[in-house]
Amino acid sequence: MLRWKYSRPLLTIFIALLALAPVLGSNPLSRPGLQQTMAVAFIWGGLALTYDLLFGFTGLLSFGHALYFATGVYVTCILINHEIVSWWLASLISIAVSALLAFIVGSASLRTSGITFAMVTLAFGEAGHVILERNFFNLTGGENGIALNADLIPSFWISVVNTKYIYWTALAVLVFTYAVIWWVTESSAGRVFAALRDNELRVQVLGLNTQRFKLLAFVISAALAALLGDVMLLAAGSAAPRFADAGVTISLLLMVVLGGAVTRWGAVIGGIFYSIATTRMQDLTQQDSFKTIPKWIGGPISEPAFILGLLFIFVVMFAPGGLSGAYYRLRLKAITKKSQ
Repeated sequence: MLRWKYSRPLLTIFIALLALAPVLGSNPLSRPGLQQTMAVAFIWGGLALTYDLLFGFTGLLSFGHALYFATGVYVTCILINHEIVSWWLASLISIAVSALLAFIVGSASLRTSGITFAMVTLAFGEAGHVILERNFFNLTGGENGIALNADLIPSFWISVVNTKYIYWTALAVLVFTYAVIWWVTESSAGRVFAALRDNELRVQVLGLNTQRFKLLAFVISAALAALLGDVMLLAAGSAAPRFADAGVTISLLLMVVLGGAVTRWGAVIGGIFYSIATTRMQDLTQQDSFKTIPKWIGGPISEPAFILGLLFIFVVMFAPGGLSGAYYRLRLKAITKKSQ
């Protein structure tokens, strides 16, 4: 009770500072470049949180979560480019399409469990990725994807000087995603999700339909992933098959493990950290000084996936619970020491 009493206003102040930073004089976040980087990081933080709802809170290891993120990107882009509806309505339609797709895929996949469930979701995800690469009905653009027609979206999201509006949009959607998942996980349904993760048989003995609750978590996470896909379309300016790649889902798993599952804020921090670290490592490998490093060292470390993979191993072996777990362990030690 005491922790929540003080953490809520501190969190509100921190979010307010993030929101005001682009217009508070000269500071790093007043530069369009960093605003763009942080906007993308906010999107990945929110996406990691949607995956945490599945993996951390419900215990569902899915390898096809990127499919719903990509659906949000592609459906919105196609509807806008063909001048069918406005961006706002296109976003709502993409969320509905992703939720329906998740309902269909989830209804089939959840007939299995464990590693079989993971492989079935991977199969669906890869099928979606292949469809996007093959230029489905001449709509998806094939391997090159499709560029968003900037003339058909609100003008305040266009041009470098308006990057701050994309930044604010990404931050707002991250906060909204966090609020929805907080509400869901703190509800009675959220308690059932946690019970399913811990002991599904016990939930079945209580007479609850476990499949319905799993499907509910599956659909909610997919719908929120599509919403974040809508914002990624604004930040990236195009829809590309890479958004549906299985590697995206594996990256989400790494983000959740890195930040710490179940804590909610841990997944967000893990996603933001992963995104920024990946961007920075890519920038470092392009510098001339990097070329002087021997190839047997520079080759592996030039791949962000290699460094982040090592980080994943170290976290699993030496810091179980991720960043949030380390925080709570330090806090427990401080409280124990103080009480002695």
